[in-house]
Amino acid sequence: MAEEFVKLEDNSSNQTQVSREKIKHILVGSPNLVRRTIQVLHTIGYAEVGSWSKPVIAGSLGESGDVVSLLIR
Repeated sequence: MAEEFVKLEDNSSNQTQVSREKIKHILVGSPNLVRRTIQVLHTIGYAEVGSWSKPVIAGSLGESGDVVSLLIR
């Protein structure tokens, strides 16, 4: 399924220096669910709690009462 929209190319033999691309994580949901998800990701060692943005009202990204928090790593 992923192959339908992402084509990965192996250019490793042609690259002398590899640059790391940043990934953006976006959590959208109820304030409680977003907070719990951030805590779980911290517990498993994926991301520090303080690395996430302060939750803000999600607006058109979510349903009424939802918030959004962002992590770029």
